[in-house]
Amino acid sequence: MEESRGSERLGNYLKRLREGYGYTLRRVEERSSAIGEPIDNSQLSRFEKGKAYPSFDKLRVLARIFNVSVQNFSDIIDLEKFDAIRPEGAPFEDLVREGWGAIDRGEYGRAYVTFEQAYECAVEQLNGNAPDAAAEARLLMSISLKKLGKLAMSESELRTLLRERRTLNRRIRVRALLQLALVQREEGDLYLGSVTARECLSLASEDGDLESQAAVLNMLANIHYDENEYEDAATYYERALRIIEQIGGREEMRATILINLGGCRAALSRVDAGTRLIREALEIARGRKMRRAEALALNRLAEISMDRGDLKRARTLLTESDLAAKDGKEEFVDILFINSFRTWEMARKEANAVRERLALGRLKHYRSFLERRFPEVDKFDAYIGKAQP
Repeated sequence: MEESRGSERLGNYLKRLREGYGYTLRRVEERSSAIGEPIDNSQLSRFEKGKAYPSFDKLRVLARIFNVSVQNFSDIIDLEKFDAIRPEGAPFEDLVREGWGAIDRGEYGRAYVTFEQAYECAVEQLNGNAPDAAAEARLLMSISLKKLGKLAMSESELRTLLRERRTLNRRIRVRALLQLALVQREEGDLYLGSVTARECLSLASEDGDLESQAAVLNMLANIHYDENEYEDAATYYERALRIIEQIGGREEMRATILINLGGCRAALSRVDAGTRLIREALEIARGRKMRRAEALALNRLAEISMDRGDLKRARTLLTESDLAAKDGKEEFVDILFINSFRTWEMARKEANAVRERLALGRLKHYRSFLERRFPEVDKFDAYIGKAQP
């Protein structure tokens, strides 16, 4: 990467990192000199203004100084493709509402740039007099990044936010802890995710924050499910569902919990009861055009058909799930990976070499876009590792 080409997006990100640490340009220069790869303050200023692009060596130094992954910088450049749909300036509340609408439609890139605009509105248009608004926007940006599969960036945003926990609005702190727990779980650290989630649950219970309580209970249930502790998982899913039905609305969360609980009951040999719950969720998802919930529900129904030995029905459902996961400007790569994994499993079971090769090719393609860890990813990585000479 040459310094002759700048990136305004990367520059803004570097500036946010620096200001999040409370560093001056001079302080970064001092830290870089101590590491052994000096970046003088005028050079860093050019990077932040998008007038020059750091070399890879300088990016590594900046990653060390700000305690982020070098992958974050690559992800930032990747986000430039959404700049064309970034909204114009608008009141903060309107931008937040627009961003949530984009999330509901599964347009996570649009949501990110909309919340990013809201952050800039909070900092500039509100003259820095609304720290809670700026913190809320950063939280919403981290949620969008997680949904885009950019886990390292999402975690970085959340940790930066939580460094201010003494002055952070308690409601935002609870939601930031929740998102951090979700990211940790998706990165494969179930223990740390569980610890963070329980801290969040305690705070949410003290505050009477029912929505956060439901989300944490659903996440803890997911951890039990990942560890094949289905009875415990079902208990947590049921508690989460009761809360969501008590407060009303939140149909996407309700659909997600129904899908999870349905899959859990099927794993406990209560297949018909589980199937009914998943179909209820599918009806909600299709009625409200929730593409992700629809794709996930179809995937779970396919898995139940596989377990019953109806592979033809399972393939049909996986095809429908793929269509839902692709039917939009953004693809749900994690669901597409799981669908390909199930197709690959069936092809191997049937000794169908053609289908197996096709599914394996799709798995390799989707794996290259995944930061998230889940059992199917680990099994695929283990298979590829054994296949290497």
